Amino acid sequence: MNIYVVVEGKSEKKVYMTWIPYVNPDLTYVDHPAELEANQFAIVSSMGYPQYLEDVERAVEDVASNAVIDRLVVAIDSENMTKEEKYLEVEERIHSVDTDIEYRIVVQHFCLETWALGNRRVVAPLPNDAELKRYKTFYDVRVRDPEDLPPFEEWNRAKFAYQYLRRVFVDRWGSFTYSKSNPGQLTSKPYFDQLQRRLSDTGHIESFEDFCSAFS
Repeated sequence: MNIYVVVEGKSEKKVYMTWIPYVNPDLTYVDHPAELEANQFAIVSSMGYPQYLEDVERAVEDVASNAVIDRLVVAIDSENMTKEEKYLEVEERIHSVDTDIEYRIVVQHFCLETWALGNRRVVAPLPNDAELKRYKTFYDVRVRDPEDLPPFEEWNRAKFAYQYLRRVFVDRWGSFTYSKSNPGQLTSKPYFDQLQRRLSDTGHIESFEDFCSAFS
């Protein structure tokens, strides 16, 4: 199984490089789709939305023209759309290319940080960080589904999830060790295992299951 992966940003590429083999240890990473040979995956990082959709079209054409590639996986944030609306938007762009390929669409609902907030072990029950205390009082992601996180003050829900996760990392590890360019502990196997456990125990971060099934 060889898989061509298109992601929306740089942080997803860094995280997916480590997460995909956690889901399927038989898969190994290569730098470029042209290098795919056997049981490998390559990740193409786009420059964001809406250019992302043009990159999806090119990926469909690449997969259709290369017999060694078995599946296209497209991953994107839903942001302010519903999961279903974003899925249909991407699917429509895939179908706009007149060809037939195997594909999976992974809608990160509503962003990668939403999934990351599902790790109950890193979110302290009684945090020391004052900002994190404020966020937890407003919406406690340890007990409530991070995918239902609402906007907060001047931030939309994606921006709030990002700031929330950064404060979680500050409280847990003592510094801003999470950013778009440096996902830090998010790439570790124990962190990933906790996300799978949150999903199986509670049904929260439901869209994370789409990621896991896309590479199994």
